[in-house]
Amino acid sequence: MHDRSIRRVAGGLLLLGISLAACASPPPKDDIRGALTAIGSPIQSDPIDAWTGAWQKSFKATSLNYSPDGSKVGLTALATGQAYFAALDAPLTSQDQAATKTQCGPDGAFSVPTSITSVGVAFNLPSVRSLKLSPGVLAKIFSGEVTRWNDKAIATINPELTLPNTPIVPITASSASALTTASTRYLSSSADWPSGVTDKWTKIPGGAEVKNLRDLVKKVDDTAGAVAFMDSASIGSRFDTALLSFGGPFTRMSKDSVAAAVQGGTSKTLGTGVEFSLPEKTDRGYALGTVNYQAFCTTYKNHQIASLVKSWGNFVLSPDGQFASGYFAGVASPSEQALQDAARLIGKIGSLQ
Repeated sequence: MHDRSIRRVAGGLLLLGISLAACASPPPKDDIRGALTAIGSPIQSDPIDAWTGAWQKSFKATSLNYSPDGSKVGLTALATGQAYFAALDAPLTSQDQAATKTQCGPDGAFSVPTSITSVGVAFNLPSVRSLKLSPGVLAKIFSGEVTRWNDKAIATINPELTLPNTPIVPITASSASALTTASTRYLSSSADWPSGVTDKWTKIPGGAEVKNLRDLVKKVDDTAGAVAFMDSASIGSRFDTALLSFGGPFTRMSKDSVAAAVQGGTSKTLGTGVEFSLPEKTDRGYALGTVNYQAFCTTYKNHQIASLVKSWGNFVLSPDGQFASGYFAGVASPSEQALQDAARLIGKIGSLQ
């Protein structure tokens, strides 16, 4: 009887401990309050707007001010205490992390993937549908070698289409961009691309330039025979896009085809955070896009700020957050493994007080 009583008491204490632990985390929503400041990539403006609106519906005493001043500016702001997190075009390097240690504690900052901006090849040829373009053909178009839409190089991979004898006008943005990096990386899979991977286009013979990515939409719409690499949100339903090949069959950009490519991506956790990569070659899915990251301090100056930042990070990575950015901003989600690994790092954010 005495042993059974001890076991009952021990069992009761264990259940009580579990109950208390469950009540201790996460903190009540009413305790999450304050204003966040973030700086970073213009590409992330739309998903951050979507996340902010949805986050504030759950945590009503919060706000976020985002300045899309550029990935490098965001990283500098995080390292100097002018921003609570930075939206980046690429994961942190060890050098980046070292620069944040004064502000972010001895472990510095870390970065996690939060969304994927798909990139399509939009074109202005109203009479043409389901156009196929290979990396080699696109390399020749964006280097000025192929100049008319009925060129043999295009006709050979589109035998079922009647192609017009229309000049090709490649449209590019002159400002540096992660979208340009993703586009030239795709072109670099062909030996016909002379310029390597770069975040800035060189001038193309017969082409036209605009200053910013947002200006591409109007320029392509106004230019007969135009072609441009554009993010999926800008393309919307306004333009048809080319079917591309990633080593397998030609594939149209869509939510389903991008999701299929994500399944073939790779996620790894390093000392600098979580990195996710789309496959360079795949026989299933559409793999042209750029992975977007957010960088956070491992340690903030007090518990209130740490809790506020963790609330933001956890929401962004949650199913509700990923749904919001996909539905309202048209971005795709990293793999489930990448999101889980990222959430573990967000959960380790601490404070000095």
